[in-house]
Amino acid sequence: MVAEPRPAESPPAALRIERLQKAFGGLVAVNDVTFTVEQGSITGLIGPNGSGKTVTFDCITGFYRPDGGRVFFGERDITGLRPNDVALAGIARSFQITGVFPKLTVMENLIFAAQEKRLAPTLRAAARVRNGPHGRVERLLDFLGLEDVRDEPVTNLPYGQQKILEFGGLMLMNPDPVLYLLDEPFAGLTAAEIARYVTLMRELRGKGKTFVIVEHNMRVIMNICEQVVVLDHGEKIAEGLPDEIQSNPRVIEAYLGHGGASRSS
Repeated sequence: MVAEPRPAESPPAALRIERLQKAFGGLVAVNDVTFTVEQGSITGLIGPNGSGKTVTFDCITGFYRPDGGRVFFGERDITGLRPNDVALAGIARSFQITGVFPKLTVMENLIFAAQEKRLAPTLRAAARVRNGPHGRVERLLDFLGLEDVRDEPVTNLPYGQQKILEFGGLMLMNPDPVLYLLDEPFAGLTAAEIARYVTLMRELRGKGKTFVIVEHNMRVIMNICEQVVVLDHGEKIAEGLPDEIQSNPRVIEAYLGHGGASRSS
């Protein structure tokens, strides 16, 4: 996997974080963090454990209300919106623990993901999602490579397929997401599963989607991201191209001080 070259002219910002702050009692989890995510990019948000990455995601997506700073999605200020309102604005977010229903089948998981969440869905609406002549779920099964296991209970699937299924559920959100925040999407995946996941991401990016990834697998991050933002102890210590980040003394010191970064693929 090789990162594709950045365009000559920078596209508009999909996400803009300005001086974000969040504390829990006397513990400052995010301290004056600022960065911009270009539209149509894959951006890595990395740092040692406890550096504030997931809390930053939580502040962006409304699970925590920031103590200071602003979050802009495009030109819209979404600071402090509730998680459902952030999702309705067009932001999809995954979590470290796979968000699938293990006792349901692959198809049933995707049908649930495609349902309207603002009002209680009806069985007839769910049937239309599945059985429509050009149903989104049917097309997505083929796109994800899960057609052969569509009727399998999710608990029977390998972990990598469960991760891809979770990703598919995000793709079926209504309205259609334009920004994906993925928290450790490659954790526990084999090299082949990571390659499949990255292929799906790149195909979506080709359709104008934007990604921000929290991930500990440095090899993958440095290969697929155009930009990398590094946090340590809640503060941004570096931002730039992968090659710049890998040779940055502050980044090297931060990781060595925390036992080093994962190099597995």
